[in-house]
Amino acid sequence: MKILIAPDKFKGVSTAQEISVLLRNFTQKHAPQAQLRLCPVADGGEGTLLSIIYILKGKTINTTVNDPLMRFKQVQYGLSQLPDKETAIIEMAQASGLLRLAPEEYNPLETSSYGTGEIVVEAVKRHNSKHLKIALGGSATVDGGLGFLQAIGATFKSKTQLPPNGMSGKHLSWILGIDLEPAKQFLKGVTITGLVDVNAPLLGEYGAARRYGPQKGANPAMVDELEKGMEQFEAVLSKASGIVLLKNQPGAGAAGGLGMALLALGAKLESGFDFVSNALKLEEQMTGCDLVITGEGKLDHSSRDGKAPVSVARLAKKLAIPCVAIVGAMAPDIHWLKEEGVSKVIPLFDTPFTGPDDQRKLEVPAKMADAVASLFQKKK
Repeated sequence: MKILIAPDKFKGVSTAQEISVLLRNFTQKHAPQAQLRLCPVADGGEGTLLSIIYILKGKTINTTVNDPLMRFKQVQYGLSQLPDKETAIIEMAQASGLLRLAPEEYNPLETSSYGTGEIVVEAVKRHNSKHLKIALGGSATVDGGLGFLQAIGATFKSKTQLPPNGMSGKHLSWILGIDLEPAKQFLKGVTITGLVDVNAPLLGEYGAARRYGPQKGANPAMVDELEKGMEQFEAVLSKASGIVLLKNQPGAGAAGGLGMALLALGAKLESGFDFVSNALKLEEQMTGCDLVITGEGKLDHSSRDGKAPVSVARLAKKLAIPCVAIVGAMAPDIHWLKEEGVSKVIPLFDTPFTGPDDQRKLEVPAKMADAVASLFQKKK
């Protein structure tokens, strides 16, 4: 029997690499004759940096930039060695992610993508990086990339005085004009690819503010303010970039609208999972397997929008291989599992993890051991 173990991270609990090792150890116990392949995956969210650097045999660089609330924090970005030594791997979550905040600090009116722009500046200036891969998942922001653009040199006209750095979601409606030329000159000769974990539109029910704002601390009044501000900012940014209706571009709403800002700079957006999957040669590794085990911290309806475990299941379905998802928790009323190739879901807990301080993370190994045991007991 051949088994591929290909989970994503359990957000705030364990990395994809750690989850893979746990699943391997418990699977070996119940299927000692099985041939096991470990293939931790990522989709553009947290953990993408480590996955890509491992695949591309690169190295991580430590630096200090501003977090979403403009406090200095040490972060990492990566430099690849293969196939191109001039490529920098930047994970937005490192600088501008929810992982940098306590739950009581979540507030997308106040959070900024400025720190992510600072990493770009360092990668280009210090290491002469010519290719930037920016993983857009896990953001704490709904600022349309306003802070990011400010950090890399764009200038703005406003109805009132703007802060010298760290513009955030509350400033979206203030912007009357943008000069992107300084940013474009800084990035001359640099290609940018945004790796998205969700193919989110900019506006509307499934957009940056309305669908993802509440996850980042926005109450209904904040959501309305952010939606209105984003619509106004998009009109200004579209005019400045010469790209008509940026809001209609797929993925523009990724990372609180940073996807739109990257598109305005001439970047392309692609699936983070597809990039990692191709680098891992995942389909090749999966071919000939009898079972695929995947997982993530929380399986919900957004998992269908490009998240790694559902993408793994789709590939397994294509190859007619059963796929089991072992997850931290699962949202109710999910009826599309079989359609997407998920044969079975085993949630470890009834409710999702609340953050890195959640004491239940200590129970994960024991819960996972029971989950794997139940899987193989039922196969007998």
